[in-house]
Amino acid sequence: MVYCMYRLCYGTHRSYIMNRKSLVIAIIAALILVVGIGAVAAATPPTRGGQNGGGQTGTTQNGGGQTGATQNANARGGQNGGGQNGGGQNGGVQAIRIQCDVGHVDNVDPIVMPGMAGMSHYHQFFGNRSTDENTTTASLLANRPSTCRNRADFSAYWAPQLWQGSTAIAPTSITILYAKTVTSAVVAHPAGMALIAGNAKATTAQDLSIVSWYCGNNVQNATATPQACTGNQDLVGLIRFPECWNGKDLDSTDHKSHVTYAVNGVCATGTVALPQIQMHIHYPAQTDVSTLAMSSGSIFSLHADFMNGWNQRGFERQVAQRLR
Repeated sequence: MVYCMYRLCYGTHRSYIMNRKSLVIAIIAALILVVGIGAVAAATPPTRGGQNGGGQTGTTQNGGGQTGATQNANARGGQNGGGQNGGGQNGGVQAIRIQCDVGHVDNVDPIVMPGMAGMSHYHQFFGNRSTDENTTTASLLANRPSTCRNRADFSAYWAPQLWQGSTAIAPTSITILYAKTVTSAVVAHPAGMALIAGNAKATTAQDLSIVSWYCGNNVQNATATPQACTGNQDLVGLIRFPECWNGKDLDSTDHKSHVTYAVNGVCATGTVALPQIQMHIHYPAQTDVSTLAMSSGSIFSLHADFMNGWNQRGFERQVAQRLR
């Protein structure tokens, strides 16, 4: 006999009872399955678009932000990559990258000929706008307007003018890198330091690790003389400064012997490792490079000067944080 009430049926028939037991078992099994899936989902963290995806680690720190584009963009070895921020001018080693507009032109040199107006070959200046024959670190800090886009850097940078026959060729901009090219820790350049890189009297090719020319971002194809760049590529002159300091002298008689270059990423015993200053001077591409020369002499005489005018505390903080 079977009777039903409110859609629930009851009876004494054996087959019906067996079907009811099967239904109960099926319901219990389904409940166990649902609970198990929920527990697994709760224990599995969601995929994030932040730290490991497109956020801090994926895009910013290791991708296109500070670490990917600036701190981890190459200096010496990584200049052989592709672009200014990725694999070009600073594409593999840690570096502080400073973009600067073009400054004034004058025939003065406050390092080699201090106080002597009109006695030097013509220089193209970048950075501190007040630079003249009487410039010192103190005057740089007292007159801070600069063409460079780093609020702590009031330094003076300069190089000889580039000439095409009797016509001066003005650069379009300069990119300055403070790159960690050594395996040891580095410290900021001391206040008052003056440096010169390259040979102003060179008549033959200089070492390519010190002075070179390239097109666009192709540092890996750098040569001793300017190249006829094609398309929209700039002609770029590159000067690399010594990164090992004797630890005591801010300058020297020849303005060079107080510093040396590292060998295979190691400074000589007894010297102090500094960031390597690398000046990438951008010029308009030239179709005829055969008659290019520097105001200092032959095209081989490209060189550059640096006088430290940083806010020293700000400089030291940037080096400690970004060139570890």
